[in-house]
Amino acid sequence: MTKRKIVLAFSGGLDTSYALVDFREKGWDVVTANVDTGGLHSGEADVVRARAEELGAVEHHVVDARAELYDRVVTYAIKANYLRNGAYPSCVGAERLIQAEKVVGVALAVGADAVAHGSTGAGADHVRYDAVIRALAPHLEIITPVRDERLIREEEAEFLRSRGYAVSEKVKKYSINEGLIGTSIGGEETYGSWEYLPEDAWTYTKSIADAPEQGVELHLTFEKGEVKAATVDGEPLVGAGAENFEILQKLNTLGGEHGVGRGIHMGSTMVGNLARVGFEAPGMLILIAAHRELEKLVLSNRQQSTKATLGNTYGDLLHEAVYFDPIMDDFRAFLDSSQTRVTGTVRVLLHKGNIVLLGSRSPHSLLDAATRSGVVYGHGSSAWTGEQARAFAHMYAVPGAIARAAAQPAE
Repeated sequence: MTKRKIVLAFSGGLDTSYALVDFREKGWDVVTANVDTGGLHSGEADVVRARAEELGAVEHHVVDARAELYDRVVTYAIKANYLRNGAYPSCVGAERLIQAEKVVGVALAVGADAVAHGSTGAGADHVRYDAVIRALAPHLEIITPVRDERLIREEEAEFLRSRGYAVSEKVKKYSINEGLIGTSIGGEETYGSWEYLPEDAWTYTKSIADAPEQGVELHLTFEKGEVKAATVDGEPLVGAGAENFEILQKLNTLGGEHGVGRGIHMGSTMVGNLARVGFEAPGMLILIAAHRELEKLVLSNRQQSTKATLGNTYGDLLHEAVYFDPIMDDFRAFLDSSQTRVTGTVRVLLHKGNIVLLGSRSPHSLLDAATRSGVVYGHGSSAWTGEQARAFAHMYAVPGAIARAAAQPAE
């Protein structure tokens, strides 16, 4: 009898290592799919492949999805200036959508009967995976042992050890997910609301105390809202012909070296509970800060305020795995339109954990346009007379005066 085939989204971490062995012992042929959304460094793909083979996978697939993630997710997150609850750039959450798509692609290619992932039922990742899988391949069974059996990490580690497989102590203590957008870190300290992650929990960002005394100056150049070039102290950050996502990768490294990008985010999950997670996302925080600064120079107040509302809604929906609803195409059309004049360069200083916005310039600068029109803030204007200015101030005060009068008892 032919064994049933299952494709497992595989990172080589504790949860997916447990799932692979568990499936194999239950009689499945397990095909592993490792989707690179920026979490694989030099040689790590080979390490993950070796782990999959060690644990008994019959096939292993590596899918490079970095460019697609950048084009479809990162560019719009930057255009939207999206930070979850004003702080968190949805480090790994948005990447799960692309990963799930690629896992489905492998499953369809190998003729699998089912797909699996190692997400627990405590967070939002399991919802993201399931939502994408059911949208793209509703005929495939979804099996999630860690979620379904409500396993804790110590149980998974003991399961693997009892079968002779090594388990990293750090992996056991912290759940670390690294990607292009950033790295999320969960552990004992993040289960409550008071403790901060210790120094050894952070993966690549330096503490402020250990960051260099001398900062570096970046020049980030945007065209229609997309970063196209970057220099560090006058030298190109990436070489000619670099992939579109490499600027973000380099900014992650550079920002981390200068203590930029650490944080702990707390907010409501898709299932309604409150959760807390550490994150490292220097590149996204730098790019969003610079992009927002450029928008202040070239967009009207109404554009900025409307964008802030719609961009945050778009980001929240993306974070919560609402990707295939047609409203998302409408949001993206708006964001693209809003970026028509978001072209220019922003100066940014990275120093001791700080992102300091030094200046910006653009051929579409509203400040320059105002100066050409004779309007100079703080120095009067040739565009109106003193009498006109007095009349405007008088009329502007009328609604407040009426509201104040209405609040007083009538005589």
